[in-house]
Amino acid sequence: MRNIAVCFLCLITIGSNSQTLKEVESARVKLPNGWSLTPVGKSLPLGDLPLNIAVSKSKKYLAVTNNGQSTQTIQLIDVKNEKELHHVVIPKSWYGLKFSNDEKIIYASGGNDNMIRLYAIEADTLRLKDSILMGKKWPVKISPAGIEVDDDNQLLYVVTKENNTLYTYDLITKKVKDS
Repeated sequence: MRNIAVCFLCLITIGSNSQTLKEVESARVKLPNGWSLTPVGKSLPLGDLPLNIAVSKSKKYLAVTNNGQSTQTIQLIDVKNEKELHHVVIPKSWYGLKFSNDEKIIYASGGNDNMIRLYAIEADTLRLKDSILMGKKWPVKISPAGIEVDDDNQLLYVVTKENNTLYTYDLITKKVKDS
């Protein structure tokens, strides 16, 4: 009797695993080089070349900057409900993306426009609030990349990919404090 019960449990386990395998196989994506990927977990549709993901302090929001050659966007995502709340089209961007500690502002790199754009988060939507100009637009080579915020001291730190500089901005005066 014990052997029959063990065999029955094995069949149930194998049956449930084959169901899982079928689900995995149906999600398999074949790549142009012949390789394939089988995603684990859930996924959300993102834009062209999602280059950076920022997580808010409370982990309520995710922000994704899409920096490909098509329409560039920032997506605001509700983590708990796993859905996009809002997205905005942005003229240019590159990598830099950071939430303020109070989750009311997203700082985003303006790429070769040499600026940082500040988007307010209001009622789960993004609205361009302000921008900080770092210098003249391209061909002046600055291009902000990494961003860090010191909310306590109202400072914004920006590293650049073109002139390899660390800029420190006073968020109150909106002027360069150091570079």
